[in-house]
Amino acid sequence: MKDINIDDIQVSSKLDDIIKNSVDEGYDTTFNKSLSNKKYKRFNKNIVAATIMVALGVTVFGSIFSNEVIAAVKLTMFDIKNYLGVNDNLDEYSTIVNKAVSKNGITVQLNEVILDKDEIIVSTTVKSDEKLDDNGNIMVFGNVYINGKKASSSSGGSGKQIDNYTKENVLSYTLNKELERGDLYIEIKYDEALLHIGEIETKVEGPWKFEFTSNGDALSKNTNSINLNNSFTLDNGQQITLNEYRGNAVGGKIYYSIKNKDRNNIYSLELRGYDNLGNEVKFYSSHEEMTTGLMKNQTELSQDAKALTLTPYAVAFPKESGKMSSDYKQVGEEFTIKLK
Repeated sequence: MKDINIDDIQVSSKLDDIIKNSVDEGYDTTFNKSLSNKKYKRFNKNIVAATIMVALGVTVFGSIFSNEVIAAVKLTMFDIKNYLGVNDNLDEYSTIVNKAVSKNGITVQLNEVILDKDEIIVSTTVKSDEKLDDNGNIMVFGNVYINGKKASSSSGGSGKQIDNYTKENVLSYTLNKELERGDLYIEIKYDEALLHIGEIETKVEGPWKFEFTSNGDALSKNTNSINLNNSFTLDNGQQITLNEYRGNAVGGKIYYSIKNKDRNNIYSLELRGYDNLGNEVKFYSSHEEMTTGLMKNQTELSQDAKALTLTPYAVAFPKESGKMSSDYKQVGEEFTIKLK
């Protein structure tokens, strides 16, 4: 059994042009993360987590579902709570789907779903009938539909290989607008899978489709929203304004706006600091478009914390293919968010 964390995610060198083109197009493409084998170059978690990452959006919509077979086997469930690294009980906010569909030698099981206002966090287990080697991998690409309309614009997350045939994944799908209140009819459809075995990459046609009803009101009600007004300017003249902090049992988020963005000079952002109890706190770039962005907390926040003191840092993405620099520089003054 081997774990794959965000720091170990690797991106195919063949995708450099796609990434560049997606940035040039203003980040309009659907982005999905690529977990692949050892011949692929390493990027750090900020590239992978951000939606400036691998442009593998697919829109191949199949209409024939008669070949779908509901899988008799129930695969191991990957708990979203473990992925998020939180101690809070998320049962109140989670919808357990636990349904599996098999097609063309690939079984996809949709385990658990959490609705968090402007994103949907999804746990899946994916199994191949064909044995993977040590560097093998299975990737499935999906879209989220709410009340019959496509709602997802990008996704990112992490995964773990649990045996020679099976992967567990948690993906966070960024939505194109905030969720409506009440029960929602949700469809998640995976149109294709990529199977990596040795040096061979095979595209497997789906679809694997799941339908269920869920409700995000409980988590929304228990979300702490705090207005911010903190701005700083990067070396390229780009201005970042931190607008809002949102915190709940799933984690903390900071929403920001952008002015004077240079498509050819992109930065990765971090907020580093501590809470009033002395615990380390760090937010990283998760999603960015031309005028807006999102940062997520990557350290567990104590329920007893009353304030966060943070300082902004930034580093430029490499303009050519190559390793992401870890040489972050301070780009703004320290500030405090009062949580209580």
